[in-house]
Amino acid sequence: MKKAIIIGASSGIGKELAIELSKRGYELGLTARRLNLLDELSNLCVNKTYIEYMDVEKHEESIDILQKLIERMGGFDILIYNAGIGDSSGLFVKENQMFNINMVGFAALSRHAYHYFKKEKKEGHIVGVSSIAGVRGMRMAVGYAATKAFMWNYMEGLRHKATAEKLPIAITDIRPGFIETDMTKGQKGMFWVQSAEKAARQIADAIARKSKVAYITRRWWLMKQLFSVMPDFIWNKT
Repeated sequence: MKKAIIIGASSGIGKELAIELSKRGYELGLTARRLNLLDELSNLCVNKTYIEYMDVEKHEESIDILQKLIERMGGFDILIYNAGIGDSSGLFVKENQMFNINMVGFAALSRHAYHYFKKEKKEGHIVGVSSIAGVRGMRMAVGYAATKAFMWNYMEGLRHKATAEKLPIAITDIRPGFIETDMTKGQKGMFWVQSAEKAARQIADAIARKSKVAYITRRWWLMKQLFSVMPDFIWNKT
């Protein structure tokens, strides 16, 4: 039985992905700040789960908690980093929180997983839930888009590193568009919105394939191509 750890599993994509992976036979480690929601989620999973409180903004503490969870589970195969927040207020205190959670927290825990797999000389898989927003800088979400671009680049770097070191460590960058979650609730101008349940199924499929990059849902690949080649004079008017 494969073992996966989901960082940020209490709601939204993380919750639905936990339920989906449990149905597919995974044993799960689940972390979040809201332990009451993890307890409820544990009851919805058909296979064994381990839960731990984790505030990913506290980086050193989170690394210690991840290691403790790995030991409780007797090892693991997949790390899924789903923790993340979005804020478009432009306030530094909010942007700094996004940087600490979306970027530094992700780098700290994925780096720990990478070195665990390397030390144990075993196959491993690191999955980061980033966003289509990482494609370009966006005036309505300057800090958020930058954190997701960081994740894109960091995962590509880890993949390059694993290849150079000849390590059997897969890196999967999950790039969702608009998904029905607490983060997107009430936002205007959304399109191609999909349920968290459908997103979870596609993410689980991408994990099974060990895809390098997966757009959720798949049609967002088209939008990424368009955004990438759009001239600045047009982009600046959007």
